[in-house]
Amino acid sequence: MKFSCGIEISDEVKALLFDLDGTLVDNMQLHIDAWIQTGTHFGLPITAEMIEINAGIPTRQLIVKLASENNWSIDTEDFTKLKQSTYREVKANAGPIKKIAPIIEIAQHYYGKIPMTIGTGSSRPNAIAALEDAGIIDWFDIIISADDVQNPKPHPEVWLKGANHIGVAPNECLVFEDGEKGMDAADAAGVPWIDVRKHL
Repeated sequence: MKFSCGIEISDEVKALLFDLDGTLVDNMQLHIDAWIQTGTHFGLPITAEMIEINAGIPTRQLIVKLASENNWSIDTEDFTKLKQSTYREVKANAGPIKKIAPIIEIAQHYYGKIPMTIGTGSSRPNAIAALEDAGIIDWFDIIISADDVQNPKPHPEVWLKGANHIGVAPNECLVFEDGEKGMDAADAAGVPWIDVRKHL
């Protein structure tokens, strides 16, 4: 089937695996703002670009990565806790979460017809809150967050775990992503993917 955004999905696809932030809900700027504010608190010059190119990596792992790359000294747990609470504050101030209509349309079309999962680098509380806010939490067979995997994107665990839960072979699934790390994870898992940024 071909959708208005130009995405065409073959009848051979047996399940859809969705990233969340920047794919189904338009909250990447909220995450970026929270990162920058938290960085300022700790005296770290975090930029939007640093977060954008590492989209999909959970906070705890990403601050370790950034600290290593930039020779920063930082308490990982303190940073992670403050970033998560700052994100919730930023989100609360921003009002209802914005849905990404073209991808929501696809998920809505397939809801109840084939299995669908969420695979996100967000914490479980933040992912649940975003899905509830968007009114789509009941659409998905499983929500796999950063708290539910040992190895974050670009490791394939998040997509393989989703496919295994619904009992569909990875090559019969289709991933929807907006982050390079998530696409790399899909490649590693043997799952075809769509870069949603090209259709928005």
